[in-house]
Amino acid sequence: MRILITGAGEVGFLVASELFADHDVTVIDRDASACARLQEMDVKVLQGNAANARLLIRAGVKKADIVLAVTGNDEVNVITCIIASHLGVRQTIARVSNPEYIDQPVQDRKEIGISYMICPELAMAEEMARSLYFSSMLMNRELAGGKVELIEFKVTEEMNILGPIEKTGLPENCNLIAINRAGEISIPGKDDQVLLGDHLMLLCDPKALPDLRLMLHEAQTSQKVMIVGGGMVGFYLASRLEKMGIDIKLIELNAERCGEIADKLSSTMILNGDGSDLALLREEGAGGMDVVFAVTGLDDKNLLCSLLVKQLGAKKILSRVNRSAYIKLFEMVGVDRAVSPGQVTADAVLQRVIGGEELITLSDERMELVDFIAKPGAKIIGKSISKELPKDSRVGLVLRENIPMVPEDDFKIEVGDRVFVMSMPNVVSKVKKLFVS
Repeated sequence: MRILITGAGEVGFLVASELFADHDVTVIDRDASACARLQEMDVKVLQGNAANARLLIRAGVKKADIVLAVTGNDEVNVITCIIASHLGVRQTIARVSNPEYIDQPVQDRKEIGISYMICPELAMAEEMARSLYFSSMLMNRELAGGKVELIEFKVTEEMNILGPIEKTGLPENCNLIAINRAGEISIPGKDDQVLLGDHLMLLCDPKALPDLRLMLHEAQTSQKVMIVGGGMVGFYLASRLEKMGIDIKLIELNAERCGEIADKLSSTMILNGDGSDLALLREEGAGGMDVVFAVTGLDDKNLLCSLLVKQLGAKKILSRVNRSAYIKLFEMVGVDRAVSPGQVTADAVLQRVIGGEELITLSDERMELVDFIAKPGAKIIGKSISKELPKDSRVGLVLRENIPMVPEDDFKIEVGDRVFVMSMPNVVSKVKKLFVS
Protein backbone atom coordinates (compact mmCIF):
# COMPACT_ATOMS: atom_id res chain seq x y z
CA MET A 1 0.00 0.00 0.00
CA ARG A 2 0.94 3.64 -0.48
CA ILE A 3 0.74 5.34 2.92
CA LEU A 4 1.17 9.05 3.60
CA ILE A 5 1.89 10.02 7.22
CA THR A 6 1.78 13.65 8.33
CA GLY A 7 3.63 14.22 11.57
CA ALA A 8 6.91 12.55 12.54
CA GLY A 9 6.55 12.86 16.30
CA GLU A 10 6.08 9.95 18.69
CA VAL A 11 3.04 8.50 16.89
CA GLY A 12 4.21 9.13 13.34
CA PHE A 13 7.65 7.69 14.03
CA LEU A 14 6.24 4.52 15.65
CA VAL A 15 3.73 3.96 12.83
CA ALA A 16 6.34 4.55 10.12
CA SER A 17 8.77 2.14 11.78
CA GLU A 18 6.11 -0.60 11.74
CA LEU A 19 4.96 -0.03 8.15
CA PHE A 20 7.94 0.93 6.00
CA ALA A 21 9.26 -2.64 5.54
CA ASP A 22 6.07 -3.83 3.82
CA HIS A 23 4.59 -0.63 2.36
CA ASP A 24 5.49 2.49 0.36
CA VAL A 25 5.61 5.16 3.09
CA THR A 26 5.95 8.95 2.78
CA VAL A 27 6.22 11.23 5.82
CA ILE A 28 5.70 15.01 6.11
CA ASP A 29 6.76 17.11 9.11
CA ARG A 30 7.62 20.77 9.68
CA ASP A 31 10.49 20.04 12.07
CA ALA A 32 13.91 19.30 10.57
CA SER A 33 15.07 17.20 13.54
CA ALA A 34 11.91 15.06 13.37
CA CYS A 35 12.55 14.47 9.66
CA ALA A 36 16.16 13.56 10.38
CA ARG A 37 15.06 10.78 12.75
CA LEU A 38 13.51 8.96 9.78
CA GLN A 39 16.71 8.78 7.73
CA GLU A 40 17.48 5.24 8.89
CA MET A 41 14.17 4.02 7.42
CA ASP A 42 13.40 3.43 3.76
CA VAL A 43 10.77 6.20 3.62
CA LYS A 44 10.33 9.36 1.57
CA VAL A 45 10.52 12.45 3.79
CA LEU A 46 9.27 15.98 3.02
CA GLN A 47 9.61 18.98 5.29
CA GLY A 48 6.70 21.42 5.44
CA ASN A 49 3.14 22.16 6.51
CA ALA A 50 0.92 19.07 6.19
CA ALA A 51 -2.19 21.22 5.71
CA ASN A 52 -0.73 22.70 2.50
CA ALA A 53 -2.59 21.11 -0.44
CA ARG A 54 0.28 21.73 -2.86
CA LEU A 55 2.75 19.95 -0.57
CA LEU A 56 0.33 17.03 -0.15
CA ILE A 57 0.02 16.71 -3.93
CA ARG A 58 3.81 16.81 -4.27
CA ALA A 59 3.99 14.04 -1.67
CA GLY A 60 1.74 11.88 -3.84
CA VAL A 61 -1.51 12.14 -1.91
CA LYS A 62 -3.58 11.46 -5.04
CA LYS A 63 -2.04 7.99 -5.30
CA ALA A 64 -2.16 7.24 -1.56
CA ASP A 65 -4.28 4.38 -0.26
CA ILE A 66 -4.27 5.76 3.29
CA VAL A 67 -3.47 9.14 4.86
CA LEU A 68 -2.56 9.21 8.56
CA ALA A 69 -2.65 12.73 10.01
CA VAL A 70 -0.92 12.45 13.41
CA THR A 71 0.73 15.82 14.05
CA GLY A 72 0.24 17.44 17.46
CA ASN A 73 -2.24 19.96 16.02
CA ASP A 74 -5.89 18.85 15.82
CA GLU A 75 -6.90 21.42 13.21
CA VAL A 76 -3.97 20.59 10.92
CA ASN A 77 -4.86 16.90 11.12
CA VAL A 78 -8.54 17.52 10.34
CA ILE A 79 -7.72 19.82 7.40
CA THR A 80 -5.17 17.33 6.04
CA CYS A 81 -7.73 14.51 6.06
CA ILE A 82 -10.43 16.64 4.46
CA ILE A 83 -8.05 17.70 1.66
CA ALA A 84 -6.93 14.09 1.15
CA SER A 85 -10.52 12.85 1.01
CA HIS A 86 -11.42 15.57 -1.50
CA LEU A 87 -8.48 14.44 -3.65
CA GLY A 88 -9.76 10.87 -3.70
CA VAL A 89 -8.08 9.10 -0.76
CA ARG A 90 -10.49 6.43 0.52
CA GLN A 91 -9.17 5.99 4.06
CA THR A 92 -8.06 8.85 6.30
CA ILE A 93 -7.23 8.77 10.02
CA ALA A 94 -6.79 11.88 12.19
CA ARG A 95 -5.29 12.16 15.65
CA VAL A 96 -7.54 14.54 17.62
CA SER A 97 -7.48 15.53 21.31
CA ASN A 98 -9.95 18.42 21.64
CA PRO A 99 -13.09 17.16 23.47
CA GLU A 100 -15.16 19.47 21.28
CA TYR A 101 -14.28 17.22 18.33
CA ILE A 102 -14.34 13.76 19.92
CA ASP A 103 -15.90 12.06 22.96
CA GLN A 104 -14.82 8.43 22.37
CA PRO A 105 -11.37 6.83 21.95
CA VAL A 106 -12.13 6.15 18.27
CA GLN A 107 -14.95 7.75 16.27
CA ASP A 108 -16.20 7.53 12.70
CA ARG A 109 -16.31 10.91 10.94
CA LYS A 110 -16.96 9.83 7.35
CA GLU A 111 -19.52 12.62 6.88
CA ILE A 112 -16.66 15.15 6.81
CA GLY A 113 -14.16 12.98 4.95
CA ILE A 114 -12.39 11.36 7.93
CA SER A 115 -12.61 7.59 8.27
CA TYR A 116 -11.56 7.64 11.93
CA MET A 117 -10.66 10.15 14.59
CA ILE A 118 -8.45 8.74 17.36
CA CYS A 119 -8.01 10.52 20.70
CA PRO A 120 -4.76 9.58 22.51
CA GLU A 121 -5.99 10.74 25.91
CA LEU A 122 -9.31 8.88 25.71
CA ALA A 123 -7.66 5.74 24.33
CA MET A 124 -5.13 5.81 27.16
CA ALA A 125 -7.75 6.45 29.85
CA GLU A 126 -9.90 3.62 28.51
CA GLU A 127 -6.96 1.21 28.55
CA MET A 128 -6.04 2.17 32.12
CA ALA A 129 -9.64 1.84 33.32
CA ARG A 130 -9.89 -1.70 31.97
CA SER A 131 -7.02 -2.70 34.25
CA LEU A 132 -9.44 -2.65 37.23
CA TYR A 133 -11.33 -5.83 36.27
CA PHE A 134 -9.51 -7.48 39.17
CA SER A 135 -6.99 -6.10 41.63
CA SER A 136 -3.79 -7.61 40.23
CA MET A 137 -4.65 -6.79 36.60
CA LEU A 138 -2.39 -4.31 34.80
CA MET A 139 -3.84 -4.47 31.28
CA ASN A 140 -7.03 -5.72 29.66
CA ARG A 141 -7.56 -5.23 25.91
CA GLU A 142 -10.36 -6.50 23.74
CA LEU A 143 -9.25 -8.01 20.43
CA ALA A 144 -11.19 -9.29 17.42
CA GLY A 145 -14.28 -7.32 18.34
CA GLY A 146 -14.35 -8.63 21.91
CA LYS A 147 -13.95 -12.33 21.04
CA VAL A 148 -10.44 -12.44 22.57
CA GLU A 149 -8.94 -10.70 25.62
CA LEU A 150 -5.28 -9.77 26.11
CA ILE A 151 -4.59 -9.40 29.81
CA GLU A 152 -1.56 -8.75 32.00
CA PHE A 153 -1.48 -9.26 35.77
CA LYS A 154 1.08 -9.23 38.57
CA VAL A 155 1.83 -12.47 40.44
CA THR A 156 1.28 -12.11 44.21
CA GLU A 157 1.88 -14.43 47.18
CA GLU A 158 -1.82 -15.33 47.42
CA MET A 159 -1.90 -16.87 43.95
CA ASN A 160 -1.46 -20.62 43.50
CA ILE A 161 0.49 -20.43 40.23
CA LEU A 162 4.08 -20.08 41.47
CA GLY A 163 6.44 -22.69 40.10
CA PRO A 164 6.71 -24.55 36.77
CA ILE A 165 4.65 -23.05 33.95
CA GLU A 166 3.29 -26.43 32.86
CA LYS A 167 1.67 -26.82 36.31
CA THR A 168 -0.09 -23.43 36.44
CA GLY A 169 -3.44 -25.03 35.60
CA LEU A 170 -4.90 -22.07 33.72
CA PRO A 171 -8.62 -22.23 32.81
CA GLU A 172 -9.62 -23.64 29.44
CA ASN A 173 -8.86 -21.30 26.51
CA CYS A 174 -6.36 -19.21 28.50
CA ASN A 175 -2.79 -19.27 27.24
CA LEU A 176 0.33 -17.71 28.75
CA ILE A 177 2.18 -15.94 25.94
CA ALA A 178 4.77 -13.69 27.64
CA ILE A 179 6.43 -12.89 30.96
CA ASN A 180 7.64 -9.43 31.96
CA ARG A 181 10.20 -9.89 34.73
CA ALA A 182 11.63 -6.65 36.14
CA GLY A 183 11.23 -4.93 32.79
CA GLU A 184 12.65 -7.79 30.71
CA ILE A 185 10.00 -9.41 28.52
CA SER A 186 10.28 -12.92 27.10
CA ILE A 187 8.29 -15.75 25.54
CA PRO A 188 8.08 -18.56 28.13
CA GLY A 189 9.23 -22.10 27.48
CA LYS A 190 7.85 -25.28 29.04
CA ASP A 191 10.71 -25.44 31.54
CA ASP A 192 10.36 -21.84 32.75
CA GLN A 193 9.08 -20.90 36.21
CA VAL A 194 6.49 -18.37 37.38
CA LEU A 195 8.09 -16.21 40.08
CA LEU A 196 6.67 -13.82 42.65
CA GLY A 197 6.31 -10.34 41.11
CA ASP A 198 6.27 -11.56 37.49
CA HIS A 199 3.89 -9.84 35.10
CA LEU A 200 2.11 -12.53 33.09
CA MET A 201 0.48 -11.83 29.72
CA LEU A 202 -2.33 -14.12 28.65
CA LEU A 203 -4.66 -14.48 25.68
CA CYS A 204 -8.08 -15.65 26.83
CA ASP A 205 -11.59 -16.42 25.80
CA PRO A 206 -13.59 -13.65 27.58
CA LYS A 207 -15.84 -16.35 29.06
CA ALA A 208 -12.82 -17.73 30.93
CA LEU A 209 -12.03 -14.52 32.85
CA PRO A 210 -14.38 -15.23 35.81
CA ASP A 211 -12.73 -18.65 36.24
CA LEU A 212 -9.30 -17.04 36.02
CA ARG A 213 -10.22 -14.53 38.70
CA LEU A 214 -11.41 -17.32 41.00
CA MET A 215 -8.27 -19.32 40.32
CA LEU A 216 -6.13 -16.35 41.33
CA HIS A 217 -8.20 -15.86 44.50
CA GLU A 218 -9.30 -12.43 43.34
CA ALA A 219 -12.40 -11.16 45.12
CA GLN A 220 -14.67 -8.77 43.24
CA THR A 221 -14.60 -5.97 45.80
CA SER A 222 -14.82 -2.19 45.54
CA GLN A 223 -11.43 -0.60 44.91
CA LYS A 224 -10.00 2.67 46.22
CA VAL A 225 -8.23 4.70 43.54
CA MET A 226 -6.08 7.83 43.52
CA ILE A 227 -5.44 9.79 40.32
CA VAL A 228 -2.56 12.28 40.26
CA GLY A 229 -3.08 14.81 37.47
CA GLY A 230 -6.34 16.42 36.43
CA GLY A 231 -5.51 17.05 32.79
CA MET A 232 -7.33 15.38 29.93
CA VAL A 233 -6.16 11.87 30.79
CA GLY A 234 -6.92 12.26 34.51
CA PHE A 235 -10.34 13.77 33.83
CA TYR A 236 -11.32 11.13 31.25
CA LEU A 237 -10.06 8.37 33.56
CA ALA A 238 -12.05 9.69 36.54
CA SER A 239 -15.18 10.01 34.38
CA ARG A 240 -14.81 6.40 33.26
CA LEU A 241 -14.17 5.09 36.78
CA GLU A 242 -17.14 6.99 38.23
CA LYS A 243 -19.40 4.97 35.94
CA MET A 244 -17.85 1.81 37.43
CA GLY A 245 -18.80 2.95 40.94
CA ILE A 246 -15.20 3.27 42.15
CA ASP A 247 -14.12 5.44 45.11
CA ILE A 248 -11.80 8.09 43.62
CA LYS A 249 -9.51 10.83 44.89
CA LEU A 250 -7.96 13.15 42.28
CA ILE A 251 -5.02 15.48 43.00
CA GLU A 252 -4.45 18.45 40.68
CA LEU A 253 -1.95 21.28 41.17
CA ASN A 254 -3.83 24.00 39.25
CA ALA A 255 -6.66 25.47 41.35
CA GLU A 256 -8.60 26.76 38.33
CA ARG A 257 -8.48 23.33 36.70
CA CYS A 258 -9.74 21.79 39.96
CA GLY A 259 -12.81 24.00 39.73
CA GLU A 260 -13.41 23.05 36.10
CA ILE A 261 -13.35 19.31 36.66
CA ALA A 262 -15.22 19.51 40.00
CA ASP A 263 -18.21 20.87 38.07
CA LYS A 264 -18.16 17.84 35.75
CA LEU A 265 -17.30 14.99 38.13
CA SER A 266 -20.13 14.09 40.49
CA SER A 267 -18.56 11.66 42.97
CA THR A 268 -14.78 12.19 42.71
CA MET A 269 -13.02 13.97 45.60
CA ILE A 270 -10.95 16.76 44.02
CA LEU A 271 -7.84 17.85 45.94
CA ASN A 272 -5.82 20.94 45.04
CA GLY A 273 -2.18 20.10 45.64
CA ASP A 274 1.12 18.69 44.39
CA GLY A 275 0.98 14.97 43.66
CA SER A 276 4.69 14.66 44.43
CA ASP A 277 4.29 16.18 47.93
CA LEU A 278 5.00 13.31 50.32
CA ALA A 279 3.10 14.94 53.20
CA LEU A 280 -0.01 15.38 51.06
CA LEU A 281 0.16 11.82 49.75
CA ARG A 282 0.51 10.46 53.27
CA GLU A 283 -2.31 12.66 54.59
CA GLU A 284 -4.69 11.53 51.83
CA GLY A 285 -3.96 7.85 52.36
CA ALA A 286 -2.03 7.11 49.17
CA GLY A 287 -0.39 4.11 50.85
CA GLY A 288 -3.77 2.48 51.41
CA MET A 289 -4.92 2.80 47.81
CA ASP A 290 -5.62 -0.26 45.69
CA VAL A 291 -4.47 1.62 42.58
CA VAL A 292 -2.64 4.90 41.99
CA PHE A 293 -2.62 6.42 38.49
CA ALA A 294 0.16 8.99 37.91
CA VAL A 295 -1.02 10.78 34.77
CA THR A 296 0.31 14.34 34.81
CA GLY A 297 1.84 15.68 31.61
CA LEU A 298 5.38 15.46 33.03
CA ASP A 299 7.35 12.22 33.05
CA ASP A 300 9.59 13.22 35.96
CA LYS A 301 6.57 14.19 38.08
CA ASN A 302 4.85 10.89 37.31
CA LEU A 303 7.96 8.89 38.14
CA LEU A 304 8.52 10.71 41.45
CA CYS A 305 4.88 10.31 42.44
CA SER A 306 4.97 6.61 41.54
CA LEU A 307 8.09 5.99 43.64
CA LEU A 308 6.61 7.85 46.62
CA VAL A 309 3.28 6.00 46.65
CA LYS A 310 5.12 2.70 46.19
CA GLN A 311 7.19 3.53 49.27
CA LEU A 312 3.99 4.37 51.16
CA GLY A 313 2.51 0.98 50.31
CA ALA A 314 0.09 1.46 47.39
CA LYS A 315 -0.85 -1.95 45.97
CA LYS A 316 -0.72 -1.16 42.24
CA ILE A 317 0.76 1.77 40.31
CA LEU A 318 0.10 2.71 36.69
CA SER A 319 1.90 5.68 35.21
CA ARG A 320 1.70 7.78 32.10
CA VAL A 321 4.99 8.12 30.24
CA ASN A 322 5.14 10.51 27.32
CA ARG A 323 8.21 9.01 25.70
CA SER A 324 7.88 5.33 24.81
CA ALA A 325 11.62 4.91 25.31
CA TYR A 326 11.09 5.46 29.07
CA ILE A 327 8.57 2.62 29.52
CA LYS A 328 11.25 0.08 30.43
CA LEU A 329 12.91 2.52 32.86
CA PHE A 330 9.63 3.18 34.71
CA GLU A 331 8.87 -0.52 35.04
CA MET A 332 12.43 -1.35 36.13
CA VAL A 333 12.20 0.98 39.15
CA GLY A 334 8.88 -0.35 40.40
CA VAL A 335 6.00 1.07 38.36
CA ASP A 336 3.67 -1.87 37.71
CA ARG A 337 2.75 -0.63 34.26
CA ALA A 338 3.81 2.41 32.24
CA VAL A 339 1.55 3.50 29.39
CA SER A 340 2.51 5.84 26.56
CA PRO A 341 -0.26 7.83 24.84
CA GLY A 342 1.86 7.77 21.68
CA GLN A 343 2.14 3.97 21.76
CA VAL A 344 -1.58 3.49 22.47
CA THR A 345 -2.43 5.80 19.57
CA ALA A 346 0.05 4.12 17.23
CA ASP A 347 -1.49 0.73 18.05
CA ALA A 348 -4.99 2.09 17.35
CA VAL A 349 -3.81 3.51 14.01
CA LEU A 350 -2.02 0.30 13.01
CA GLN A 351 -5.07 -1.83 13.81
CA ARG A 352 -7.04 0.16 11.24
CA VAL A 353 -4.28 0.42 8.65
CA ILE A 354 -3.46 -3.28 8.53
CA GLY A 355 -7.12 -4.16 8.03
CA GLY A 356 -8.10 -7.63 9.20
CA GLU A 357 -5.03 -7.84 11.39
CA GLU A 358 -4.39 -6.20 14.72
CA LEU A 359 -0.94 -5.28 15.96
CA ILE A 360 -0.12 -4.41 19.53
CA THR A 361 3.37 -3.43 20.62
CA LEU A 362 4.14 -4.50 24.18
CA SER A 363 6.65 -3.09 26.65
CA ASP A 364 8.57 -0.45 24.74
CA GLU A 365 8.62 -2.18 21.33
CA ARG A 366 10.29 -5.33 22.68
CA MET A 367 7.49 -7.68 21.63
CA GLU A 368 4.56 -7.61 19.22
CA LEU A 369 1.23 -9.39 19.18
CA VAL A 370 -0.20 -9.72 15.68
CA ASP A 371 -3.23 -11.61 14.48
CA PHE A 372 -3.32 -13.07 11.00
CA ILE A 373 -6.18 -14.41 8.91
CA ALA A 374 -5.22 -17.62 7.09
CA LYS A 375 -6.16 -17.05 3.44
CA PRO A 376 -6.38 -19.59 0.60
CA GLY A 377 -2.92 -20.36 -0.77
CA ALA A 378 -1.04 -19.32 2.38
CA LYS A 379 2.01 -21.41 3.23
CA ILE A 380 0.65 -22.23 6.68
CA ILE A 381 -2.58 -23.90 5.47
CA GLY A 382 -2.76 -27.56 6.50
CA LYS A 383 0.42 -27.36 8.58
CA SER A 384 1.09 -27.48 12.31
CA ILE A 385 1.36 -23.86 13.44
CA SER A 386 3.65 -24.63 16.40
CA LYS A 387 6.16 -26.41 14.14
CA GLU A 388 6.18 -23.74 11.42
CA LEU A 389 6.64 -20.65 13.60
CA PRO A 390 10.23 -19.36 13.89
CA LYS A 391 12.11 -19.20 17.18
CA ASP A 392 11.15 -16.19 19.34
CA SER A 393 7.47 -16.48 18.39
CA ARG A 394 4.51 -18.32 19.88
CA VAL A 395 0.89 -18.88 18.90
CA GLY A 396 -1.50 -17.74 21.62
CA LEU A 397 -5.04 -18.43 20.44
CA VAL A 398 -6.84 -19.36 17.24
CA LEU A 399 -10.32 -18.14 16.35
CA ARG A 400 -12.05 -20.79 14.23
CA GLU A 401 -15.60 -19.88 13.19
CA ASN A 402 -15.44 -17.20 15.92
CA ILE A 403 -14.70 -19.79 18.63
CA PRO A 404 -11.41 -19.20 20.54
CA MET A 405 -9.19 -22.21 21.20
CA VAL A 406 -5.66 -22.87 22.45
CA PRO A 407 -3.91 -24.91 19.72
CA GLU A 408 -2.13 -28.12 20.69
CA ASP A 409 1.23 -29.07 19.12
CA ASP A 410 -0.44 -30.96 16.25
CA PHE A 411 -3.07 -28.27 15.55
CA LYS A 412 -3.28 -27.62 11.79
CA ILE A 413 -4.36 -24.27 10.35
CA GLU A 414 -7.40 -24.09 8.08
CA VAL A 415 -8.53 -21.37 5.66
CA GLY A 416 -10.31 -18.61 7.57
CA ASP A 417 -8.60 -19.26 10.92
CA ARG A 418 -7.64 -16.09 12.77
CA VAL A 419 -4.32 -16.76 14.47
CA PHE A 420 -2.85 -14.65 17.29
CA VAL A 421 0.94 -14.80 17.40
CA MET A 422 3.32 -13.25 19.92
CA SER A 423 6.69 -12.44 18.35
CA MET A 424 9.92 -10.66 19.01
CA PRO A 425 10.23 -7.76 16.51
CA ASN A 426 13.10 -9.43 14.61
CA VAL A 427 10.92 -12.37 13.49
CA VAL A 428 7.58 -10.64 12.77
CA SER A 429 8.36 -10.47 9.03
CA LYS A 430 9.10 -14.24 8.98
CA VAL A 431 5.78 -14.95 10.68
CA LYS A 432 3.92 -12.77 8.18
CA LYS A 433 5.36 -14.75 5.26
CA LEU A 434 3.60 -17.89 6.55
CA PHE A 435 0.24 -16.18 6.07
CA VAL A 436 0.83 -14.53 2.68
CA SER A 437 -1.24 -16.15 -0.06
